[in-house]
Amino acid sequence: MRALAVRHVRIEHLGLLEPLLKEFGFKVEYLDTAEGQTLKRPLEEYALVVVLGGYMGAYEENTYPFLSYEYRLIEKALREKIPLIGICLGAQMLAKVLGASVYKGGKGKEIGWFEVYKVGEHPYFSDFPQRLTVFQWHGDTFDLPKEALRIYSSEKYENQAFVYERAVGLQFHIEVDRKMAQEWAQEYMDELMKEGISAEELLKYDGAEHKNLLRSLIKRLLNI
Repeated sequence: MRALAVRHVRIEHLGLLEPLLKEFGFKVEYLDTAEGQTLKRPLEEYALVVVLGGYMGAYEENTYPFLSYEYRLIEKALREKIPLIGICLGAQMLAKVLGASVYKGGKGKEIGWFEVYKVGEHPYFSDFPQRLTVFQWHGDTFDLPKEALRIYSSEKYENQAFVYERAVGLQFHIEVDRKMAQEWAQEYMDELMKEGISAEELLKYDGAEHKNLLRSLIKRLLNI
């Protein structure tokens, strides 16, 4: 089995997801679209597609033309019923493909560890708790797509996780552990300083406890 990870920034990789996918017998392949890469094999040869985060906006296709290519991949994955997980930017792109609006969040950025709370139930998330502390790093938000089910919300933004058929959108970064948070803090220090956030704030949780939740999500999404 193959899993495709669409990556926009090298340090924004699969994180906790990668060893789990390999544990389930997946061969993981990265597609670095921002570097001009395109698929070398048909999308139908992948059992899972994960669209990762990035600093670009889902509405910035004119600035980042590779996003248009990704939108076609997401559309095809949905059409072919290929399981898909969109994380942060990936969730916003999934929402946009499904006809929802993506835009700058009116309540400011969510950067750091925040609590999200369950507002909907779906078998994919049956093992997830009512309240969950997750890593966030975003300034954009989106409307809930029609026919999608909202699963998690936060105090600032109501659309934190949703399900549409065999696709899952996660605004938060459930794949991030302390090591990744530290890398991001170093790379995006200017943004943290501008927002008045200390790097230490990003390291107060490990995030590794999310691995079992991710394992459950993958198993249910892929019926394995």
